[in-house]
Amino acid sequence: MKQLRILGQLFRADFLERTRRYSFFITRGVMLYVVYSAIPTAESGMMTVDLGDIRGVYNSAWIGGVVALLGSMLLSLPGFYLVKNGISRDRETGVGQIIATTPLNKALYTLGKTVSNFIFLAVIIAVFAIAAGVMQFIRGEALILDLWELVAPFLFVTLPMMALVAAVAVLFETIPFLRDGFGNIAYFAFWIITIIVSLSGATFSSQGVIEQPINDLFGTTVIGASMGEAAHIAFPDRTLDFGVGYTPAKSPIETFYWEGVEWTTDVILDRLLWVGVALGIALIAGLFFDRFDPAGSKPKALQSNGIITRTLASVRSLRLPRLDLGRFIAIPRLPLPPFGQVLLAELRLTLKGLHWWWYLIALGLIVAGLRPSDTEAQRGLLLAAWIWPVLVWSKLGVREKQHHTGAMVFSAPRPLLRQFPATWLTGVIVTALAGSGVGISLLLAGDWPHLLAWGVAALFIPTLALALGIWSSSKFFEALYVAWWYIGPVSGLAALDFMGMSSEAISRGLPLVYLGGTALLLGLAIMGRAWQIRH
Repeated sequence: MKQLRILGQLFRADFLERTRRYSFFITRGVMLYVVYSAIPTAESGMMTVDLGDIRGVYNSAWIGGVVALLGSMLLSLPGFYLVKNGISRDRETGVGQIIATTPLNKALYTLGKTVSNFIFLAVIIAVFAIAAGVMQFIRGEALILDLWELVAPFLFVTLPMMALVAAVAVLFETIPFLRDGFGNIAYFAFWIITIIVSLSGATFSSQGVIEQPINDLFGTTVIGASMGEAAHIAFPDRTLDFGVGYTPAKSPIETFYWEGVEWTTDVILDRLLWVGVALGIALIAGLFFDRFDPAGSKPKALQSNGIITRTLASVRSLRLPRLDLGRFIAIPRLPLPPFGQVLLAELRLTLKGLHWWWYLIALGLIVAGLRPSDTEAQRGLLLAAWIWPVLVWSKLGVREKQHHTGAMVFSAPRPLLRQFPATWLTGVIVTALAGSGVGISLLLAGDWPHLLAWGVAALFIPTLALALGIWSSSKFFEALYVAWWYIGPVSGLAALDFMGMSSEAISRGLPLVYLGGTALLLGLAIMGRAWQIRH
């Protein structure tokens, strides 16, 4: 009973601390915009769930199913980064050492952190559901609200996925090599693979049914199968193709009436299976949890000389070589002016500790971008080039907080005129170099509109990272940027296409809009840094 009381206090403290952050309110605002965009007007000619240029009438079932599916797919990425800090926060603040003195065991602690993560994500999903109900009346195609058809997809599709995200975040925090940057990249790769597998499972046959249904993580097959059956009845001669994303329709959009998924006991149990998987992962995390023992992350002496022990020792001692670019930058002792020296120091700090394979992949993307290729290939290369340095950008503006060096850095002469511009320029240099292959190709081809969009994006990305780093945290930038990158440039939502990938974004002059946004973000970053210096 005492352990449960401790666990309850842990829930409450975690939830209150997270909901008081700026990132919580900004995330809710962004997700509300996603809900608004997920139900486009009939005149826009755009679709988010496409069955072959047809969609369902905007009733409770359709809006609930679409928003729940998009919430399951989209929030599962930034949601991971938002909650992957519970254990590390306890470790950094010293709360972990206090918890270690209590009778709370490791499995119960990791289970409690998982539940805390889940409650936080569930609150955001609740906002999703409320916004979906409001959107039904805003669009006005069906004015009768069916509460069950609206809410059921969130209960059985989105929330099980959020439970899994909450558990995986705890597991990654308990495994040393997954706690930081490598774990963030690994989860992103896992998310991409899961998206591909889920959408590949939602393939319709000529009879309008999914041929090989799977109980995928996101619930794509569950919702897609039901939509496909109703669409096939309404349009028996139409070839159906299930897709999720913000795409223009190739012909006038026709509608049909969908009554929602038939939530049978088997379907519900299949979806709740993922909740059981999440609980299992939370308990497994307890096996890796070091209970805030400082010696827990250090390799222990091996007592046996057996072959298995020796193999484990060699694996444990394995260290990938790091390429410290700062050594190479420091070789030519050039007589730089004071600002040049500060800029060089910032560049060395930003790139410090990156593995050699990081540079190798970045170089490969640059070289590939230099080769003449079609528009789609260049688009894919630029998308890859400007997601690869996300962990480098996330360092901008947060190093002083993370390493508690603010008092020393801000006491230097004119930090707002020297150190701040150097930090911003470092981000711009890294961004421009990462996408330089495609940028040079656009220059040689004389594609000035897309080259302008490229240049604006090279300024916008590091400015966004710096502003969010100063006002919030690196984790929030990682969550927001990756979600923005996927919804905008990858999925083709023109309003969020800060890279100018789509022709619609170019024709609407959005690069100039993002240039103005860059100036606004830079002003906010300057205000935040000035406040930090004064306090």
